[in-house]
Amino acid sequence: MTTNASLPHGLLLVYLHSFNVDLDDTFLSIRRALVSVQRLTIALSFPEAPNTTAATSILQEQAPHDSGIDSVQGAKRGESTFHNVQRVLSALYVCFTKEAVALQRPLAELDIVFQDSCGYAIGAGAEDVIPFSVFMGMPHVADALEKLNASRAEQGYPRLPIVTLDQTPVIVHDTHLVDALDLTVPYTLVREGEYTDTALGGTFDHLHAGHKILLSMTAWITSHRVVCGVTDDTMLATKKFKEFLEPLDHRIRSVERFLRTFKRGLIYEVVPIHDIYGPTITDNKLEALMVSKETIKGGAAVNQERQNRDLKPLEIEVINVISSNETTVDEISLKISSTYIRQYLSEQRTTSK
Repeated sequence: MTTNASLPHGLLLVYLHSFNVDLDDTFLSIRRALVSVQRLTIALSFPEAPNTTAATSILQEQAPHDSGIDSVQGAKRGESTFHNVQRVLSALYVCFTKEAVALQRPLAELDIVFQDSCGYAIGAGAEDVIPFSVFMGMPHVADALEKLNASRAEQGYPRLPIVTLDQTPVIVHDTHLVDALDLTVPYTLVREGEYTDTALGGTFDHLHAGHKILLSMTAWITSHRVVCGVTDDTMLATKKFKEFLEPLDHRIRSVERFLRTFKRGLIYEVVPIHDIYGPTITDNKLEALMVSKETIKGGAAVNQERQNRDLKPLEIEVINVISSNETTVDEISLKISSTYIRQYLSEQRTTSK
């Protein structure tokens, strides 16, 4: 997605003590932050209970990847499942989209990162894919942001201004966003890093919230390698407002950049694909395929073709972002689409003439 690079990029630090907490304070933080930035990265952190950090770290270093020890520190083992992680990501991305549309800024961008398991010191300067211009958070994270500035200074990076967000609540209740998951979609208890090699595919035009949830959850369940197929230009001839489609190389770079932002330490193979299968029907190391509700049939087609080639079928994991029976949320889902963004760009060009 193309945005105005001159507008601020804020890092919003959010503490959650579990994946099942009420998110009203986080929704409020998003609203407050979006007033002054065009791009926002949320660093979700799960603080340890007192005297447990060292023990948890040792367990994580010693445990095999399928042992059930979660690398998202501080989140209880029973809560850190695919369903609950996706639930939180979906709620926050939808809230951000809702607020951006309300502010008539549909091109505003959000990235969500798990600070404790992203694999780098986000905000410290050295490894940030896109530089930050301001730190943001509620008063209770101010000390953590000050420490982050101190880390930046030690590495020779300038300190950033810290904006303490207003805690005054607003009379808006968005809890329905947290539960806006379609119960007809298969429920999964897959855990972080459960699969060694995974795959997904898509157009990934004007990378938006729906894409980022799909990419995030794929990386989250993977311990070694993610293969991501990006449809080439020849497959997009019938797309609406196709003159505003991003070139293939741009779409590939956007996917790579987001994946590096979300989680380091994995191998990311982002490749062009010329049909619905891509590498999924030739790569015998793949274990799972991530699909959306709309592309479940495509996953079945992949497994049929793998069977024809004497390859082991892939586990099909389904992203379940927005419920079709929630009217309020469904209106927002219309805004979480590449078609909507291209239409918006088309309208903006017409208006500016």
